[in-house]
Amino acid sequence: MSSSSTLRLVIIGGGYAGLSALITLRKLSHHAHITLIDPRPYHLLITRLHETVRQPLDIIQIPFPVLAKRFNFIYKQSFIEFNQDVLTVWDKHKKLQVNDETIPFDYLVIASGTIPFNTNTPSGVYDLNTLGKHNFSTVLQKLIACTDLEEPVINIIGAGPTGIQFTFEIAHVLKNCRRKFKLNLIDSHEKLLGTFPTELADYVEQRIAEKSISVLRNQYYKGIQNNQIGLENRRTGEEYTIASDLTLLLIGNQSKLTLQANLSGQVINHYTVLSSIFTAGDCSHFDGMGSNLMTSQSAIRKGMAVAKNILLKAGMLKFCLPYMHQDRGYLLSLGPNDAVGWIGNKNILVKGLPAFIAKETIEAKYGWWLLGKG
Repeated sequence: MSSSSTLRLVIIGGGYAGLSALITLRKLSHHAHITLIDPRPYHLLITRLHETVRQPLDIIQIPFPVLAKRFNFIYKQSFIEFNQDVLTVWDKHKKLQVNDETIPFDYLVIASGTIPFNTNTPSGVYDLNTLGKHNFSTVLQKLIACTDLEEPVINIIGAGPTGIQFTFEIAHVLKNCRRKFKLNLIDSHEKLLGTFPTELADYVEQRIAEKSISVLRNQYYKGIQNNQIGLENRRTGEEYTIASDLTLLLIGNQSKLTLQANLSGQVINHYTVLSSIFTAGDCSHFDGMGSNLMTSQSAIRKGMAVAKNILLKAGMLKFCLPYMHQDRGYLLSLGPNDAVGWIGNKNILVKGLPAFIAKETIEAKYGWWLLGKG
């Protein structure tokens, strides 16, 4: 720790985990000097990204300077490149370089998140990265207004939770226009949401059928060129192409470097625990029984856990507590006024308007927390 009484904390990544750690640290340590580093100029409410199908993007963007004023921290806009060797150097010297500035720290939290599997998207193709930067509602309305196409085709590649939420939002917007569209949901599996409770997946399938959404199952995505999507049938190996006037590529995320952590969130690097570096969020994997799912809930809980452990370690007792959180529910949006999921018990399904209200309540609670009122 520094020779002064002020604790110096640096957080890399301003997503759910990074902000959770930051706000927890600020609430429990009013005088700590906190620096947040993130390449974006804003915090993105990624769990509401599907809503930008029908609403402006800026409703889910919260500028970091606004948050910095609210929670009294220093914000640096920068992308930090690092590897395992760099982590060792940071832990040894307790400082890192941001642009032309050297920033010392007593403790560092790495919550850099993940990136989409495919980040080089051609024109007319939108992945999570581009969806977080551009107003997709404008893109969709432009396609709806285009009279050169008799029956436009929209393809959503990837039928995980994100792909399904976007599909239902698009279906809702298309229902209210006076043109015929072809809406395809492309999945590499036989059954949608195979890792989720069966009753939940069945409810989603039922809603998809009711909205006349076409599901192309057992199809591997091979690439896209000149508005033609290349697919391979998982069972037969047959390769073919389908037309696409608008494509959403939502095939998941990957962490550039997954950081292994001990029970308390301290980074384990080359079999050595780095005493001053913690990690949280989707880029982290904690030892033990705590949830490592790539959900906002796990990210927030990891951020809270490492923040409390930093303050415990910096205090007189010098010990940390194990991260033990288990996800307490999961809710999947199926367009306005509809959702499905579970709360408390995976075997008890919540669906329709009650599930939608529950999801909206959770989102509102997080919003109040970001306002400093949670």
